[in-house]
Amino acid sequence: MGVLVFGAVIVMAMVTTVASHDYGDALTKSILFFEGQRSGKLPSTQRMTWRKDSGLRDGFQIGVDLVGGYYDAGDNVKFNFPMAFSTTMLAWSVLDFGNFMGPDLPHALEAIQWATDYFLKATSIPGFVFVQVGDPYGDHNCWERPEDMDTPRIPYAASKQFPGSEVSAEIAAALAASSMVFRSRNPAYSARLLKRATMVFDFADANRGSYNDTLGPWVCPFYCDFSGYEDELIWGAAWLYRATKAPKYWSYVEQNISDLEKNVAKHTDRVGYGGGGFAEFGWDTKNAGINILVSKLLLSNSTSDAGPFIPNADKFVCSVLP
Repeated sequence: MGVLVFGAVIVMAMVTTVASHDYGDALTKSILFFEGQRSGKLPSTQRMTWRKDSGLRDGFQIGVDLVGGYYDAGDNVKFNFPMAFSTTMLAWSVLDFGNFMGPDLPHALEAIQWATDYFLKATSIPGFVFVQVGDPYGDHNCWERPEDMDTPRIPYAASKQFPGSEVSAEIAAALAASSMVFRSRNPAYSARLLKRATMVFDFADANRGSYNDTLGPWVCPFYCDFSGYEDELIWGAAWLYRATKAPKYWSYVEQNISDLEKNVAKHTDRVGYGGGGFAEFGWDTKNAGINILVSKLLLSNSTSDAGPFIPNADKFVCSVLP
């Protein structure tokens, strides 16, 4: 009987522990994390006061201001590919769930603008999109505080001669999504983000190619593009369509999705879950995100033309739900 009572107490304690999870606190800390990753001149509102200014001369050796943005993880490299994806997702979160963020919404907006201010700098020179700042090999050989770093801060850029469609298109997606976040809050800034998003997307599409092939030794094995750049181009066009409602972006998505499906099909057989390649979503693979984003647009317009998007979105949902 004592064992049963003891067991009941343990179960009750477990239930109490599970029920006491504070998801609001988790959201707060998730957004606070970005403040700890900030590069550049920190604002007076910085809550992580142990962090100080750093990377204040990024890009200056080539005459470009690349100060700002976020460090990747525990290192001091600014990898723009995952940074842009994180920005897109932050913006999407605010667009769809901002009303539920409570006191964390202003911090989320700050986190987004910290990134978009940097991406405006990274795309300020016509014909170039800066995709990375910092020599990852030198950086990883000397783990130190960003405030103390003395490793090479080499800027790497995509161009017509050295394409980087995946990074450029993801930056375009981030700028387009963020333009909607600031549309009513700061119309002039929103318009600036959207204008730059269209320019960067056009650059990515006109100069197709992977930065794996042009900057490979400096971006791989850190943030190689394993899934190809086609998904980022469609992802970028989908966000531009949501931001502008311009038919040309919808046509772009429709005309290119079949090629992406063929690319995904090549890898589906080796994926061990029901969603196949369309169940993958992250900084490299945008397949599931494309289908969820486009499906929401289709459903909101009450269209009967589901195309491949809604069925593929269903595959993703079924693959992640128990």
